[in-house]
Amino acid sequence: MADVAKLAEERKKRYLAAMNLEKPDRVPIRLNFSGEFISKVAGYTFQETYYDWNKNIDATRRMLAKIDGLEMVMGGANLWWATLHDAVGARYLKFAGRDLDENTMFQYVEDAYMLPEDYDDFIENPTEWVATKFLPRIHAELDEPGTYRATVGLIKGAYGLANQLAAGGQGMASYQQEFGVVPSVTGVSKAPFDTLADTLRGLSGIMMDLYRCPDKLKKAMEVLVPHNIFYGMATAQGDTEYPLFMPLHRGAYPFMKMDQWVEFYWPTLKAVIEGLWAAGKRTLFYAENIWTPYLEKIAELPDKSIVFHVDQTDMDKAYKVLGGRFCLSGNVPNSLLAFGKPEEVKDYVKGLLDKYARDGGFVIDAGAVILDDAKEENIVALIEAVHQYGVY
Repeated sequence: MADVAKLAEERKKRYLAAMNLEKPDRVPIRLNFSGEFISKVAGYTFQETYYDWNKNIDATRRMLAKIDGLEMVMGGANLWWATLHDAVGARYLKFAGRDLDENTMFQYVEDAYMLPEDYDDFIENPTEWVATKFLPRIHAELDEPGTYRATVGLIKGAYGLANQLAAGGQGMASYQQEFGVVPSVTGVSKAPFDTLADTLRGLSGIMMDLYRCPDKLKKAMEVLVPHNIFYGMATAQGDTEYPLFMPLHRGAYPFMKMDQWVEFYWPTLKAVIEGLWAAGKRTLFYAENIWTPYLEKIAELPDKSIVFHVDQTDMDKAYKVLGGRFCLSGNVPNSLLAFGKPEEVKDYVKGLLDKYARDGGFVIDAGAVILDDAKEENIVALIEAVHQYGVY
């Protein structure tokens, strides 16, 4: 047990040093696995880990036992507990075993669940609007607010979520005690634009809003800034050592033209990140897809306030513009992990480390969330390459 605790402390120290632009003993390894990849490695069907929360927690344990050298995890295999969503009659998610084959990834059913005429009520009181309008629209059990059925549905949902969060926390604690892994993140939040675009207005709705009601869109995002800061700190439970996870979706190039991104996406995202940093919380700026045109604007953020995660952004430019002020992470292509050979993975990782990690401030990771098409032997090759070439 003492050795495991020492291993966890070494990994934590290594991770924190890299995020603070220092040179640790070795480049840290942070791999963001999907629940589907973990389920595959663990020998469970997707249906099993979506619906049986004990198997969901155990799947990560099995993966950690099988793949040596993993240093960090986000928690249990899946973010989604399908049983909880079934209990409230979720209309916006489809799951393996219920709507899909037992080994098919969940599907999000995108729609404009928030209507253009909802903006005024949302701006006036977003929490009340969510409770009285949004939740009933997306949950069959809640579609008649105030009724016995809806009240029971709310109780089921709240009780289920509390159980899920408690089990997830216990699972994370057990992984650390058994395997010496540490959290890759604590807490989660979003860009205000993404809060609206992902699950409220949808992509088509938000894009029309840019032209039809830009002032209301801006006001709604401004209202969300303090909420998203509070939510990030609340879900982190006050932790300020590890970064907050911020998946960034609609801001990737080329969803918007540069002038639109500067006008609509960036100001409130910047305000959330600066608000978190003022509270001592660093953000994992998880920039999936391409963010190359926006690097100079991102450089406006306070030093060390983010870890900039590189997916398909130009790595040379990211290093030139942001390196030395922010820790960089990622850039191992998901396609390489899925379709490449172990020796190709090792060569790519070596090149990354030689070019971008030599001065510290670098964390190795895949470009995006690692899905179930990734080969286990390629994950092993990535870890071996960091151990071989990532030592300072």
